[in-house]
Amino acid sequence: RMMMRVALAALLALLPAAGVAAKPPRSSPMVTGQVLARAAARAGHWQTAAQLWRDQTLANAGDGEAWAGLGAALLQLGAAADAATALERAAVLRPDDAGLWLHRGRAALALGDAATARTAFLALSTAQPDNARAWTGLGIAHDLAKDHAAAQAAYGRALTLDPLSSAARHNLALSLSLAAQSVSAPVQP
Repeated sequence: RMMMRVALAALLALLPAAGVAAKPPRSSPMVTGQVLARAAARAGHWQTAAQLWRDQTLANAGDGEAWAGLGAALLQLGAAADAATALERAAVLRPDDAGLWLHRGRAALALGDAATARTAFLALSTAQPDNARAWTGLGIAHDLAKDHAAAQAAYGRALTLDPLSSAARHNLALSLSLAAQSVSAPVQP
């Protein structure tokens, strides 16, 4: 055992002399850009994050993470149509990434596309049944499609998962109000 330690120490001592000095790993520009883009997004600097993610998509069009990050940043900036396009590209590159469904659903809601939003949030709630945001999004999509009973069931599921969700509570109250208005609205001759 002692001989093994001595041999290992001698080998380690020879490595620098042989030009095999330990060097810290260098980050590629791609990795550095991703790190900076994630940091900008976490800090809420959406314009910077969008630009950094866009640079990443231009450098590597096959980078699904970059397309997803770009879509999320564009969504925060209110560019829902561009966000939807970026998120669709991300979904093609990362078909098993269930997390993309949340952003895709939000983009569809921002565009007023209830059917696409329902598809997205239904996929997310199926993949992640304990995700309260998925159920809240599904409820909003149902409300947009005027299916208030389904919306209320979705909000109820969200509140079961997260009783403190103000979004689910607020949207449930709104859905109940919309349903009451549609029932009590007079029929025009």
